[in-house]
Amino acid sequence: MADKRSKENTKAKQEFIAELVKTNASITMNEAGKKVRAKFGTQIAYDKLREAFLNAGGKIDTRRGPKGGRKGPSKAKGGAPKRYGKRSPQATKAKQDFVNELVKGNPDITMNEAGKRVRTRFGTQLAFDKLKEAFRAAGGKVGKPGRRAKPRPVKIDRRIGRRAADINAARTRATLQAMPKHVVIISREGDLETSDFATREQAVAYTRSKLQAGIAVSNISYYQRQPLEISVGV
Repeated sequence: MADKRSKENTKAKQEFIAELVKTNASITMNEAGKKVRAKFGTQIAYDKLREAFLNAGGKIDTRRGPKGGRKGPSKAKGGAPKRYGKRSPQATKAKQDFVNELVKGNPDITMNEAGKRVRTRFGTQLAFDKLKEAFRAAGGKVGKPGRRAKPRPVKIDRRIGRRAADINAARTRATLQAMPKHVVIISREGDLETSDFATREQAVAYTRSKLQAGIAVSNISYYQRQPLEISVGV
């Protein structure tokens, strides 16, 4: 048995093509190739198919070119040619004149708003460079591009956390740390007089002055603030 891709097999397929063309002169090359595949189980190479088909007198239809090879201008949908009148220099000038009128009528108008009104009136927008040119020429003020950052009402220190509980605890710690560590309390006829000092020396000097002023030692108390040894939830 000959190999399906052997020269003998190719020759047998070409002879079969010759018989097909002689039997049916109007047969197409595509149809002949299909019948070759149906009989032999495999197709014949395109160049060998074409060679046998032409040698047998077959006619190849050349009226249809390759895909995408059609020449000539394509027609728009509906059969009407595409029109570019709105992009003409005259249309651009008319739009720029309209922008000039807008700016003169309302000096505070923004370039963005002027562009929207151009589109509403003419049905198409004006190119950005032409819009900017007309807007500036008319005296319009062009702002800097981009959005301006809004100032935050309250500066947040991210180091102490985002949760309200963390923020409140941090405030409490800051308050306790800022409080004086030395306290002298003087009792006078049922009233308490409290004095705070940053250092021990200041508290001692104050107490000594009160003793010299005649206040009894039993009426004077001295305290030094100490950190709490328990956890306080805030």
